[in-house]
Amino acid sequence: MSAALRGQQRVIDVANMAPYCMFYPTLDSFYITDFPICTQVKGDASLQCRFYEIPVAEYIADDLPDNIFDLNDENIRVYSGMLNVNLLGLAGKGKFKTAHPGWVTLDGGEDLPPFTNKRVCVKQFYRERENNGGIARLDGRYELSALVTECNCIQWGSILLDLTYKFIMREIERRGCPKLPIPDLRYTRVMVAIVQETLLKEKAYLVEEWIDNDEGKGEPQFCKYINNRLPASIVPDSAPASAHNIAEFLLFSQHVQWQKMIKGVFVSDYQGAGGLLTDPQITSNPYVPTSMTSSRLTDIFNY
Repeated sequence: MSAALRGQQRVIDVANMAPYCMFYPTLDSFYITDFPICTQVKGDASLQCRFYEIPVAEYIADDLPDNIFDLNDENIRVYSGMLNVNLLGLAGKGKFKTAHPGWVTLDGGEDLPPFTNKRVCVKQFYRERENNGGIARLDGRYELSALVTECNCIQWGSILLDLTYKFIMREIERRGCPKLPIPDLRYTRVMVAIVQETLLKEKAYLVEEWIDNDEGKGEPQFCKYINNRLPASIVPDSAPASAHNIAEFLLFSQHVQWQKMIKGVFVSDYQGAGGLLTDPQITSNPYVPTSMTSSRLTDIFNY
């Protein structure tokens, strides 16, 4: 696992590793900038795209990914079609991405569950402008690099979640079924959509399976289970019991991953609804700042 993760490491490139930063050699430091910024699409849009379907990943001990994640991988199927997206309709907004409702229609009427014939979630990166609070979008090639990294995180998140379930199944064979229910979870299916329009050269979006959110009317409800800072549930007390159970299971999964990988890696930033998870982060260092303003570090697994 350690060797496979090292194989995923990208060639050092400021544009790829930190798209919002520029390096100034004379000052030997990085500075946040507003560049590069692309032409921003607003309102309803119908975009001709090439769709790259990211395959489902599972834990196979002797067949882990050991190359840099690439959209040209032979296992990635490519489709052509239209992406219809309402960029004024905000389905959600995180620290780095906005989410919008959309619809995918493939050429020839091809059916590709779970993306066609139903709503999808279309995500794109942003940065807030300091002067007016508006949103700035990345130039296409930088955005595509960031989206490929997102797909890589989902791939490894799926592998490590599958590892957790395979560990559980082995323990059930040895010890019998546990008293607590085991949630049936998986990560959303995703595609990368690269726009083929001339005026939006290299513009890219992440197209994700839609996660239903009943907005308090009933389950499931979108929830952040665990953040990047501590192995502790952040589910609100008012959330359904099922959400608390999922959070406890995901805390357990972190410890399984950390121990089985010989303190090498675990998944953090768990969030989702029902049986679906999204936007994982892959962590290979358990030491995090004690607070946002402190340089002191704490080992989150000894919290």
